[in-house]
Amino acid sequence: MSLKSTSNKALDRLNNAVNILIKYGFQSFLVKTGLVTRKVAQRNFPDIDPSLNRWQRMRLATQDLGPTAVRLAQYLALRPDILPDELIAEFANLEFPKMSITRANAEGIFERFTHLAAAKTFQYFDNQSTLQDGFTATFRAKLLTGEDVAVKILPPDTQTVVQADIALFKRLASLTSGVLEKLGIRNPVAILEDFERTILPELDLGKETDKMRRFNKAYKGMAGFVLPEVFSQYTSTNTLVTYYYNSTSVANASEFVSWGLQQKAVADRFLTIFLSGMLDTGLFLTSPLKEIVRILPDGRIYFADYGTAGLLTSDQRVWINDVLAALSTRNSMVLADSMRKLSYNTEVYDFQLFRNDIQSLADNLYFMESSDYYMREFALGIMRIAYKHKLLIPAEVVSAFSALAIAESITLSITPTSRISEFFKTYGHRLQRDRMQPDRFKSLFNKNITQVSDFLETSPLELSLILKKLRRGEFIANLSLPDSHTFFRRIDVSVNKLSLVILIAVLLIVATMIMVFGQGLYMFMGIPLVSGVTFVIALLLALWLIIYNARTRYNPKEK
Repeated sequence: MSLKSTSNKALDRLNNAVNILIKYGFQSFLVKTGLVTRKVAQRNFPDIDPSLNRWQRMRLATQDLGPTAVRLAQYLALRPDILPDELIAEFANLEFPKMSITRANAEGIFERFTHLAAAKTFQYFDNQSTLQDGFTATFRAKLLTGEDVAVKILPPDTQTVVQADIALFKRLASLTSGVLEKLGIRNPVAILEDFERTILPELDLGKETDKMRRFNKAYKGMAGFVLPEVFSQYTSTNTLVTYYYNSTSVANASEFVSWGLQQKAVADRFLTIFLSGMLDTGLFLTSPLKEIVRILPDGRIYFADYGTAGLLTSDQRVWINDVLAALSTRNSMVLADSMRKLSYNTEVYDFQLFRNDIQSLADNLYFMESSDYYMREFALGIMRIAYKHKLLIPAEVVSAFSALAIAESITLSITPTSRISEFFKTYGHRLQRDRMQPDRFKSLFNKNITQVSDFLETSPLELSLILKKLRRGEFIANLSLPDSHTFFRRIDVSVNKLSLVILIAVLLIVATMIMVFGQGLYMFMGIPLVSGVTFVIALLLALWLIIYNARTRYNPKEK
């Protein structure tokens, strides 16, 4: 049932999205937004299992909407301010829809973007892809020179389709903004724009080659890890050819156990490589899906896809290290301080409440160390605290937390007895020792000295510019007060109090000087009468000031 009979592709895509939502029983939402009429919403789809709850139906609808929707759901999976916990848990089970790409399609794309004939390049090419991630498909092949290779293909219209999908989501967001705002989702279009900036660079296999070079340099010498060789002469924006390894997914325990490998050993090796890679080098996969993480018969680990590679800055890596070290020892002060440093805006208006929230999270995680969802609760807990205290966490850090949660789920799929919290403890103790190393203090000292030097160097110039503008009358201050009457009332109250204090002080000084230096004055009870009257006036003013101060302190209208 379409919204409107049209040949416009954008509206056709919108119609398809609405039909999918109707199919999974979200008619009431569509009616509230005005996208469909009640008559359209009454259409039933008996092929949907009635036992599915709404969160499961949302996951299935997301998968039907296509790979862009799946990636968007994964992107939002660490936004507890937007998505409920039940939906976040469901999105952890999302799967990309299968691509219908044949060998002929793959060879055609290879020839188009490399300008090489497939028949003169490969002596063998698989009929079906061995790996898909929603946007790309990987085929096994053999070069004429004899090397076994993996040929990764990105269909040429992928970026156009993704941009069209995002445009559709933006249109849906603008049409349903009123309903979404009532659900607590503000600025949905801005969220989609951030997602667009994240995903578009991934749709270039030439950039993935650069990422693999970085991994090769950063992970060089890491025990138990191997990075496939890239055949750059066959690589372009839409093709990537790498060495092929006979391997299986790390989650396919039955196969690698038949090779003589132990599940616990494989799980420990994967976690060691993943954590060491992220925390020691800053390079990591933001979406380390179990199909991408592969195990070789000799026990080595390798990644079959680097499109979602992320990079932490050196400061972000140090602070995340501090977070994990503090988490392992439940040190709320270091944990809170590291979380502030991780954010763009480090100001926390109520630091004690912030620290209490951090301590509560650390205590709860301490009792969840044997849970299957330790890392996910850690990541969601950190993000909840960040949103509660309005801290802006960099996208790279959010991706790192998400990647750690995915790594935990992969580890549990290998063996349920492996716990990422145990690795945090071991890693945390090592990190605490590293924090006390002289090299780190030297680095921090050099950094602080550089910042002070930069400040001393630039401050005189900036101050000189300000003074020149003041002399020329060009210095303009724009003061915006939401409640100017209250602001000036408070200034008036403060000035009155200060005036009374000065007046009382003057009266006391005058009375004392008259009493000491006055001669021939009328005396009363051993002191000059003028001094006594002045002391009494000062005392009455002091009492009045105390009463006035109490009134303005506890009366909001006078405050």
